[in-house]
Amino acid sequence: MDTQIAKDMAVVDAAAWADVNKIKLQDGVWSFDGRPYLIEPLQSQLRRAPKLFCVMKATQLGFTELMVVRILWGLIHKYYKRGALYLFPTRDDVGEFSKSRFGPLIQANPTAIGQFVKDTQSKTDSVFLKRVNGSNLFMRSGNLPKRIEIDAREAAGLRSISVDVVVYDEYDLMDPDVRGKASARLDASDVAEQYFISNPTIPGFGIALTYDESDQRHWFRACKCGEWTCAELEFPNCVELGSDHKGYIACKGCGKPVGMDRGEWVPARPENSDHMWGYQLSQLSSPTKDPYDILKLYNNPPEGNLGDVVRMKLGLPYISAEDKLTVQQVLSCCGDGLQLNSHPGPCAMGVDQRRHKNVVIGIRSGRDRYKILRVARVTDWDDVMALAKRFNVKSCVVDIRPYEDSARQFQKSAKFKTWLCEYSESTAVGTQYSDQTGLVKVNRTEILDSTHRLVASEKMLELPKCTPEVKQFAVECAATAKVEEINKRTRTPVFRYRKVGTNPDDYRHALNYFYLAASGGKIAVSGGRRKNRPTHANNDYVRC
Repeated sequence: MDTQIAKDMAVVDAAAWADVNKIKLQDGVWSFDGRPYLIEPLQSQLRRAPKLFCVMKATQLGFTELMVVRILWGLIHKYYKRGALYLFPTRDDVGEFSKSRFGPLIQANPTAIGQFVKDTQSKTDSVFLKRVNGSNLFMRSGNLPKRIEIDAREAAGLRSISVDVVVYDEYDLMDPDVRGKASARLDASDVAEQYFISNPTIPGFGIALTYDESDQRHWFRACKCGEWTCAELEFPNCVELGSDHKGYIACKGCGKPVGMDRGEWVPARPENSDHMWGYQLSQLSSPTKDPYDILKLYNNPPEGNLGDVVRMKLGLPYISAEDKLTVQQVLSCCGDGLQLNSHPGPCAMGVDQRRHKNVVIGIRSGRDRYKILRVARVTDWDDVMALAKRFNVKSCVVDIRPYEDSARQFQKSAKFKTWLCEYSESTAVGTQYSDQTGLVKVNRTEILDSTHRLVASEKMLELPKCTPEVKQFAVECAATAKVEEINKRTRTPVFRYRKVGTNPDDYRHALNYFYLAASGGKIAVSGGRRKNRPTHANNDYVRC
């Protein structure tokens, strides 16, 4: 290509700019050799692309470098006139990236990048804010404060920022609410682009959920025989071992090795292309990884940890059976009885409050056995009180937030023992009931573990026959999953439950509160040998 044409292309094409200027990275000069899959994401401004992009990827595939190059190109060439916001999981990650990656990149490319970059006057701010050709590059943490009322929560570092683009780097490690807060920084922009990049954790969460919303592109390689093969979709059947004892991706047509020199991103759901382009890629497409080594790790994962292989090598979300309930597991607890309209008790009640209230009412049917008599979604506290009277509730636990004042008013007016529940990630193991404060404090992971075992392992829970509301209860109980995370302060592994998918998890928490209200002798074993008969016909019954 003519030199002047190449320079002209660099003004409007981030991929051409990186190639023409031979941008120097820590591991060498920028190149698409062996990584042609990076061209399309970097050229999206030249295509009929939407405003949203996501990348669900394995590790070490070059997408972080791609995003840094794209953002710098956009700032230098005034494509992002209002500036850019680049988010990292923690404040420490911001500082580490700014010093170890961004600084050396400027120094290594004084003409293409360095001459356009100015630090702010404050040395502290220079880590988190750069001036690039007159526009601001904000580098911030994607975590939000936890002690502010939920409707007002916002990271202080995101306030008063107006930008054209937001990048969420390692999106799964950020606060789940950060997308809503950060996207508001684009309200005044005509460009308004957002990029979500992450190694996935679990299905239905973070980058996996975002990728589900996209057109779900996969990288297909062209073989000389005319067949197209996607290593990510054909694995493990596409991996073969050559005579040189090195692995290769075999064409699904002729079986011969298929390289990376010719390829194309193909959407599995093109009907979503106007909304979001999504890319999924594994180390099977890496120029530096042997696919046969990945196959061996998949077949014999180190220490039996298949999850790390699937997430880090294959770039796919993974959840083990013991870390998430399924809808069918919950429905397997259903008995033959219909939901009741009343009961002589003594009953326990759990209430999860949002704008509506999710109520779970039941009895202790044995020493460590529980029977749910009614699940219901009601509008206000008067409806909750009416249910409590009909079921002779003697013990109740209510979610203290987000509407603490109304919850305390309900507690004050109740004629039965009522505690307000306060979850904590840091509370020591064990449940603490206080008659003086009216609070019950419980470790969030511990109580979710307890109700998980109640359903999945010990089969100590009986539900009414499956009706639409009972099925909704099952769906919401299956909307959380247990994941391993790294404590940001101590850098040690911790396990936490996260909401997954698009369904609410309100009934799961109402079940937690019922369990707290019913266990530990809070109510007596109910019923004896007396058979409890339904007091009304439930016409909503459907067979599941």
